[in-house]
Amino acid sequence: MPLGDELLEPDQAIEPDEAAAEPTDRGADATAAPKQSRLISRVLAPAVRLWVRSQLEHVEDLHLAIEAGDRQLLGGGISRVTAAASKAVYRGLHFSQIQVAGQDIQTNLGQVLRGKPFRLLAAFPVCGEVTLTAADLNASLTAPLLADAVTDFLLTFLQQSAPSADAALTPTTQLQDVKVQLGEDELTFTALLATSTATTPIAIRTRLSIKKGNLLKLEGFQYQSSVAELVAAADCKTNFTIPLGSDIHLETLSVQPNQLRCEGRITVTP
Repeated sequence: MPLGDELLEPDQAIEPDEAAAEPTDRGADATAAPKQSRLISRVLAPAVRLWVRSQLEHVEDLHLAIEAGDRQLLGGGISRVTAAASKAVYRGLHFSQIQVAGQDIQTNLGQVLRGKPFRLLAAFPVCGEVTLTAADLNASLTAPLLADAVTDFLLTFLQQSAPSADAALTPTTQLQDVKVQLGEDELTFTALLATSTATTPIAIRTRLSIKKGNLLKLEGFQYQSSVAELVAAADCKTNFTIPLGSDIHLETLSVQPNQLRCEGRITVTP
């Protein structure tokens, strides 16, 4: 499902006070609108903003828009929250741009009005689009979600399929200085293959796609050592997958020389 029409561009994102100025629930009581405006701008928006920042290790240019009606707010419900941010870090993953939208959110707003911290009361899906540059990907390679999976993939590939004696592995073999480069519909991983006797530069090129929504599939491998050009890994008998977790479902993924972009959803849990 294309999400571009739903989401705000970063420079078009509505600040909390602006979002509050257009109440979505226009009940019979005409005095409800200013109450809703004050409730969103003075209580709900700062609480949501603080909570979002608490979920991120770093973020710049965070913009929020909140849509909720009076009765929903009094019961802790929010119809929709739209967020746009740049230079965000989530679970160790770095993103240049994030644009997301969540709906039907249940909160403890009644407790917030009494001075309690903002909390979610139920899980809800967030749909959106993220953009990563090569610099973002390299910074993300140390994140728990990717670090072990990428290392396991590279070592398994070298063990099973690398067409060079340089890739012979021993129990003490290590991969050092792992990096990734973006290409047209492909990734190229580079590293130093360090054994007890030598250190060899290697490169592995692969195509990247989505499998079942929450798996990254790597296939169509090429390999290069210090004494060979990139050659097809004809002996590779299997594909490799990197699990992203059951709370993530990707719908599209695009790899270009300057960026990687994907659309999908993630389930946010209390």
